[in-house]
This record gives sequence, structure tokens and C-alpha cells, in this order.
Amino acid sequence: MIDMFRHSILLFCKGKLFKDLNKVMMLVVFGAVLAALMLVALVKVGVNMWVAVMIASGLSGALQPRLFRDLKFQ
Repeated sequence: MIDMFRHSILLFCKGKLFKDLNKVMMLVVFGAVLAALMLVALVKVGVNMWVAVMIASGLSGALQPRLFRDLKFQ
């Protein structure tokens, strides 16, 4: 299991894990920006920072499988 994880990390770092690396990076940035916007919006509404972080990270984490559902591996 550890060897499979290490091999996947090495392929990712070399840029050979996904067929379209640009799409992967675009989706990662989109998810991070969406999480940051949710965090800022929640704080502006008046939610405590630690509660806003928990809500924004939970929602963006739940969104990740939906964003990455069509990725193709090599």
C-alpha cells in the first residue's frame, strides 16, 4: 500500500499520473478559490472564523469528488 502511494506521488510529480495535467491543475485552483470565497463570505456575514473555516473546508471537500469525476489516468 505504501509502495503504491509512493509510486503515485512520483508519477504525479513527474506529470505522468493524469492524461490532462492542465485540467487537473485548473480544477484544483477552482476548488481552492471557491473555498476561499466561501470563507470570506461567511466571515463577512458574521460567522466566527473557526466555524467559517470548518464550513468552507467541509463544503469544498465535499465538492472535490464532483469536480474530479471525469479525470483520466494514464
